[in-house]
Amino acid sequence: MRRPIPRFRPKLLNCAALLICVLVLLCGLSAHASAPEPDVQQTEERTAQVPNTAEPLAIEPEELPAPSEESPAQPETPELYPVDVKTVFTDGTRQIIRTYILTPEQTPTDIPRGGFSRDGWNYSLTEIIEKRTSGMETRNHTETVEINTDTHELNEIIKLLAPTMEYQSEDGYSGILALDLTSLNCEPAGYRNSSFTATATREYPHLSNADTSLIPKTITDNGRTLTLEGVSWEAQRYVNVDYEDVPESYRAIASYSANSSRRVVTGFITTAEYSGEIARTITGDTVYTAYFEGSEIDPAPKPMPTPEQAQTPEPVSEPESAESPAIIAPPQSSQRGSSAFPLILICLAALAAIAGAAASFMKRHNVKVYRNGFDRLVAKDKISTKNKLIDLSPLDSGCFGVEIDKYTAKSLTGQTVEIRHGTSSLKHKIAYEGNAYRIEADFGAGTVQAIY
Repeated sequence: MRRPIPRFRPKLLNCAALLICVLVLLCGLSAHASAPEPDVQQTEERTAQVPNTAEPLAIEPEELPAPSEESPAQPETPELYPVDVKTVFTDGTRQIIRTYILTPEQTPTDIPRGGFSRDGWNYSLTEIIEKRTSGMETRNHTETVEINTDTHELNEIIKLLAPTMEYQSEDGYSGILALDLTSLNCEPAGYRNSSFTATATREYPHLSNADTSLIPKTITDNGRTLTLEGVSWEAQRYVNVDYEDVPESYRAIASYSANSSRRVVTGFITTAEYSGEIARTITGDTVYTAYFEGSEIDPAPKPMPTPEQAQTPEPVSEPESAESPAIIAPPQSSQRGSSAFPLILICLAALAAIAGAAASFMKRHNVKVYRNGFDRLVAKDKISTKNKLIDLSPLDSGCFGVEIDKYTAKSLTGQTVEIRHGTSSLKHKIAYEGNAYRIEADFGAGTVQAIY
């Protein structure tokens, strides 16, 4: 197999950019080293005027002060935090309105009342408004009632029941409940023994004579033994004897009786259910609204330094001596110029490094060529919207897997790229799908297709 396609050599542009960076840094260090050394007097005075820029000591997280935009006075009671803060402008008045929601365990004295400053304005408390919230709590309830009736007929019982009833619970719930007709249930309230005389009547037809001896003296009726009380006779059939109608047969009607007792129902108990929704009023949280009125802070004018104060530091007073020569401090402007020169060089070096990185990015390979599907990388190439040719001539002929990175594939979507090997050429139209674009080019079969 031939060597990979040697399309791009090491970037001379990158090497030049790095060389420029090194030269610029060396020049900056040389200029900084050749800068005049300030005297002790000026160093001490500059240290007193310029804030310390050294890196601060590390502080543990629990020692860090909590960030706050306001600077209210620290109250003696635990401070509450508002649930809402807004700034309003009304008739030229600037206000900050804080809203607090207090639970029954909290008191209004916990609300901060101290003034504070924000964005060039001083704010002071003007008033606090209290508002108590309430709500309704509901639930379903069923109440069972009992009534005594003399009958178990439902139509008669319904007349004795009211269609609705008012309900009031001990824990404050109330409402109107309606009668549930399907819940009616009637049962006996009790029983008692009752004495009575049991009677029965029997007929005995076709008797030859009206003789009581022909009638049974006792009978059994409903499990009771009844005794004969009396008999009435009727002629059932007549015959003519000597021109007179003489009874030929008789029918006896016998009555029997006996003393007995039985259990009777003393009454009925009917139960009925009334159902419905009941509700009660509950007291919620208390809402407090604090109004802070603002007054603009007049900015104090800053004194403008004279040219002599801006350039020459004030000399340190020393005892006058004829022998000690006067110390003449060099102008401060020359020191500022010497300290600013390395900063300019560093900026130029950073720009040169950025330019070198951008040039390297523009010259990078964006096409990878594989063998055996996409398992073995054999070469790299670069294409663009101006050069859409991938030349695989230095490689042995066969089947290739070509992968175009997603940024290049996105810029080439809808355009046709050409894959060439020697005198053979295959063309394919890019259809970008959001990832790296893979193409399988088989010069032996003369086919090219996208692989997802």
